[in-house]
Amino acid sequence: MKTQYLGVKFFPVAVLGVGIYCSGLLQAQTSPLDTTTFVVMGEGLAAGMANFGLSTTVQTGSFPALVAAQLKTAFPQPLIQPPGIGDVVGYPMREAILPVYPQGTVRVFQSQPNPNDDAPTVFVLNLSIPGLKLADSVLMRPVPPIIQQKNMKQTVVNMILGFPQLFFQRPVPLWTQFDYAKAMFPTLSLVELGFYEALDAAVAGDPTRMPDPAAFAATYGTVVRGLRDLQAQVIVTTIPNPFDTAYFATPDIAASVVATSPFILTAGYHITGQDYITRNGMQAISSQFWKRTLGPLPAGSVVTAAVAADITSRINALNAQIVSAAKANNAVVYDLNAFFRKLRVSGMQVGTRTVTADYLGGFYSLDAVYPGTTGHALIANDLLSFINQTYKTSFPTVNVQAIAAADPVMSYQKPAGGSFGARMLGLDINEP
Repeated sequence: MKTQYLGVKFFPVAVLGVGIYCSGLLQAQTSPLDTTTFVVMGEGLAAGMANFGLSTTVQTGSFPALVAAQLKTAFPQPLIQPPGIGDVVGYPMREAILPVYPQGTVRVFQSQPNPNDDAPTVFVLNLSIPGLKLADSVLMRPVPPIIQQKNMKQTVVNMILGFPQLFFQRPVPLWTQFDYAKAMFPTLSLVELGFYEALDAAVAGDPTRMPDPAAFAATYGTVVRGLRDLQAQVIVTTIPNPFDTAYFATPDIAASVVATSPFILTAGYHITGQDYITRNGMQAISSQFWKRTLGPLPAGSVVTAAVAADITSRINALNAQIVSAAKANNAVVYDLNAFFRKLRVSGMQVGTRTVTADYLGGFYSLDAVYPGTTGHALIANDLLSFINQTYKTSFPTVNVQAIAAADPVMSYQKPAGGSFGARMLGLDINEP
C-alpha cells in the first residue's frame, strides 16, 4: 500500500512501523542480533561529512553505509548533491542559499528497483546531521522555510529530517532526530553523538563550551533508553578526542606539514613542544613563510597544552557518562575514541602504506576534521570486528585497499624539504 505526493513514495508510518517491529520481535527469538532495520543517530562523522561539506562524495562510503552493506541490510541515506551542504567547525560559516548549478534538487533522487520510478523513498535510516549536538537530537525538528539563509544547521535539519514533509500542504509529522529514529522501529541502532561538542570546544580553545556531564548524561540516557524500549540492539560510540585529529598538531607534526623544523615553530612563535597548532594556524604559518615574514598568528591558531588537557579531561568525563548510560540500558559501547587514539599514536597499514592522523596523512580529508573514504573504511572494519566479537557473528570486513585505490585523500602529499621554512625566511639558524 502506498500513495504518491509530489512524485515521492509515501508509506503510512504506522503500517511500516508495526511491520518492522513485529519482524524484529520474531527474529530476536532466534538470533541475538537482528539487522533488519539499521538506524544511525549521529553528527557529521557518521553522516559522511568531508572536505568542508556533506555530499555523495563520501556519504556513499561513510562507515555506517559500509557496515550496513556488510550486514546486508537496506540503508537508504539522504544523499546530497555536490558540492554539498553544512558547515565544519573551525571554518567560516556559510549562508544557506537557493540551489545553483551544479546543484538542482539538492537531495539526490535515488534509482528505484522499478526503472520507471525514480522518486526517492520517503524514509532514510542514516539520520546523522552535521553540526548536531546531543541536545539538538531531542529538540531540533524541521521548521519552514526549508532554506534558512542565516541558519545552515536548521537548513540541513530541514533537508534531512524534513524531506519531503515540508513540501506538503497538509499536516504531517515533523520529527526530531530521536523521534525519527524511534518511528523507524529499529532492530539495530548506532548512536554517534557528542563529537561536535568536543570539536566546538577544542577549536575555540574554550573548555567551558563542553556540556555539563550531568545534563549530558540525562539526555544520553533518554536516547538509549528510548531505543532499547523498542527492543532494538543499541551500539553507542565514545567521543573521539579532537586533539587526535589532523586539525590539531604538535610542533613536531606541524613542522612536517609546513616543511620546516620544530625549532623554528617553537622559537619563532613562542609556543611549547606540547602546545597544538591548528590546521588554520598551519595555513597562516605557510602563508608567512611564502611572504618571508614571521609575526603574530591570527586567533585560533594555537591551543595551549593546559587548555587541551582540560578539554580532554571533560571529554573523558562525558565518555564515562556514555558508558554508564549504556550499562544501565543493556546497550554496548564501541570505543571510537580508542580507535582515533590508536591512529594518532601508530597509524594504520593499508597495503604498503601507513595511513596516519597527520594532515595530508591519508586518513583525513582537507578539512582535517572528518575522514575520507579510506578512513571511513578503516572505521567500518574496526566496528565490524567489534560487532562480530560482541554478537558472535561473522560479517565480512571491507576491502580497504580497493577503496583506497580510488580515494583522492590517499594522493595528498606533504611538501618536501625540512628546511623549507628557514630558506623562505632567509634564516641561518643552528638548530639544537
